[in-house]
Amino acid sequence: MGMPYIQEGPGCISFTLAGVPTLIRPSVWLVLVILGSTYSPNYSIVPTLIFVATGILCLLVHEYGHAFSCRALGGGDSIVELSTLGGVTYSNYPPSTRLGHILMVLAGPGASLLLALIGGLILGIHIGDLHAGIVYSLYLPLSGIISLTPDSLFDIMKPVVLAYDTGELSPFVFQCYNTLFIVSIWWTIFNLLPIFPLDGGKALYLMTDNPRITGGVGITISMTFLIFSLINTQFFNAFIAAYLAYLNYQYFRANRR
Repeated sequence: MGMPYIQEGPGCISFTLAGVPTLIRPSVWLVLVILGSTYSPNYSIVPTLIFVATGILCLLVHEYGHAFSCRALGGGDSIVELSTLGGVTYSNYPPSTRLGHILMVLAGPGASLLLALIGGLILGIHIGDLHAGIVYSLYLPLSGIISLTPDSLFDIMKPVVLAYDTGELSPFVFQCYNTLFIVSIWWTIFNLLPIFPLDGGKALYLMTDNPRITGGVGITISMTFLIFSLINTQFFNAFIAAYLAYLNYQYFRANRR
């Protein structure tokens, strides 16, 4: 199977990194601006721009995780494309073994997680406490859903808060770190959900070799995500959930025999 032909179109940015042709469509910038404006307090422009830049970085790292692992595991050359709702990596052929294909699929979320850890390492170097920086990078994105945290964990992260309070970390730099950790960790978690065509859904199909199971699980989790988003008035998330539920319903119907 040959590489797909991808037409650039107006407003696209194209370049090649480490032998991987990359295309960024303008639609992805628009979606990130919408997401960033809802994420930013009072729709402030600077946090929105930080979110957009971080989102592009995270998407690229994620897709390069697929592309580079595909090459390392014996697969074919890849093309990376970022568009409306995320990114996709096209390859002339995946790794020849099922395990290699699964590892290629999971390498995307793995690369996003690694990005957060590297950011935490850089933060740790910045404040002179590697342990604090790494723990903070992993805890911060989950702090909103982890209601009980041991005092010992807060003690570990105190140097980060102290660096901000004393001005060692400027508000801008602190915002950049925080946004990087939140986007990369939640992008990892989201993509590991067993919903087709997310990476978790692809991995589920490769492990079960059963599209009906994959589609059924995807419908169930997408609908749960949709109900949760509507209850919490997260309408953009609800749109994404509804779209994923529709895709999985179509996938289930197409493979019901």
